[in-house]
Amino acid sequence: MAHDECGDLERRSFPSPLLSPASQKHMNPHWIKRNTLLSSFALLMMLIPVSADDDGRGHRLTALTYIGSHNSYKKALHPKLMKWLRRFDARAADALDYQHPPLTTQLDLGLRLFELDVFYDPKGGLYQDPLGDAWLFRDQSFAEQHRQALQAPGFKVLHAQDIDFRSHCLTLAQCLTEMARFSTANPNHIPIVVTFNLKAQAIDLPGFTEPRPFDQTAFQALQRTMIDYLGLTRIFRPTELKGQWPTLAAAVENQGWPSIEQLRGKFLLVLDESEETLSPYNELSATSAPILFFKTPPLGHPDAAILILNDPIQQAEAIEQGVKKGYLVRTRADADTAEARGNDATRRDAAFASGAQLISTDYYLPDARYDGDYEVRFNNGGYVRQGPPRQAAGVTP
Repeated sequence: MAHDECGDLERRSFPSPLLSPASQKHMNPHWIKRNTLLSSFALLMMLIPVSADDDGRGHRLTALTYIGSHNSYKKALHPKLMKWLRRFDARAADALDYQHPPLTTQLDLGLRLFELDVFYDPKGGLYQDPLGDAWLFRDQSFAEQHRQALQAPGFKVLHAQDIDFRSHCLTLAQCLTEMARFSTANPNHIPIVVTFNLKAQAIDLPGFTEPRPFDQTAFQALQRTMIDYLGLTRIFRPTELKGQWPTLAAAVENQGWPSIEQLRGKFLLVLDESEETLSPYNELSATSAPILFFKTPPLGHPDAAILILNDPIQQAEAIEQGVKKGYLVRTRADADTAEARGNDATRRDAAFASGAQLISTDYYLPDARYDGDYEVRFNNGGYVRQGPPRQAAGVTP
């Protein structure tokens, strides 16, 4: 069941048949309104069997293009806190003024690319009293509502300590549990790609929580969490891609990524951090611990397999080079809400044309507050496509 991708990205209003009552109950009216954007046609694409070619059989993972969410867990700032922040720093307020529905809702929509920001909290309680909660609205206390999750030992998932701390899954265990539940119910899904940012940067203002560093103990705990909640067999590991080749880069450039069919039901876990930040993780390779995460070093590094090139305009040549050599490339269609506010599709269209297989956005559904209905979605109504931009076919996600 092929679908023509020619022409500009269409603007449509779709009914939303994929949202379960369990998903809807977590959504405010704004999100329910936004979720009228999925068509019955897209539903049929996901539910009706497609031909062998359209289903990706025989094609490598690099033949797919994903649209996925940036900071996938993120809830909106409380309106009172946003109002205060806008008075203090309007530019920062604009950059933080976006939100997503719960992960399960995104999975139901067809997204298979996600991003999580992770804070190390081995004893628990480090983020249980965010300043932004105490300053303005203790009577609607975030900490009181989520005390059990915040006090639990383990990794926390939020954007910025003390300011942008509202999350659909405050613990990494909660986020992974949602994803694992979906995978169990849909075992034939295309590989779900999850990138991780490791948050350890202090905010140099009085009273702000100082994050714990990611040392080797933290990385060991991070890997254990992945195995505990996803299961080792669900994770496609770097050693599986490397095989008998001397390096990951050699495997990518000479053998390529596995076929879509070989990777169905799997997760690809990606650490989007510098080699300096990951030096304690690199030391784990000398131990017997399984290495679960792909790293994102630049082209030419022996461990390169997935490249992060977030600017599809300024880095168009680098993206093209990486794609031609067989690498997976992640880029961004928008940043800091600028494209949505200005209804500017320049960066989005550059991302589509770049050849990058992983395109991150905050607007896979448009924000009804802005004129123009800026959104990032393929012409077939979905968020995964197979083939180059003008010869794309729907793929069961």
